Amino acid sequence: MVCRKCGNSQSVKNGKRGGAQCYKCKDCGFQYTRENPKGRSEEERNKAIALYLLGLSMRAIALLFHVNVTTILYWVRNFAIKHYTKSTPQGPIVIELDEMWHFIKSKKTSVGSGKLIAVLPDSSSTGNVEIVVAQL
Repeated sequence: MVCRKCGNSQSVKNGKRGGAQCYKCKDCGFQYTRENPKGRSEEERNKAIALYLLGLSMRAIALLFHVNVTTILYWVRNFAIKHYTKSTPQGPIVIELDEMWHFIKSKKTSVGSGKLIAVLPDSSSTGNVEIVVAQL
């Protein structure tokens, strides 16, 4: 067994975890369980991602593949980062701030605290924005 951290071939057995033999590097003290650090195959990950895209919940997929729900989340997130680019908004973004609308999901009258706000990106590299409140 070769240490994945320092590359040293001097390691000792260090118990078992989940039925797999654990090893400890004599040089750096790094603990590892197997030679293949990737775990599941790319085909299994793609099947899980396809099931997620078809609408199956992460919990159901985790039960099918016998992995943790967080593992499914990482697979989906890494797939999205690798294959999709995040679009950037063009021009001003207009939003309405009204707490009652979000609370009861309806708005009976036009009076209240709801105001139209335009957010103008000032400098996208620093995350600064300009907020303009329209007079009604």
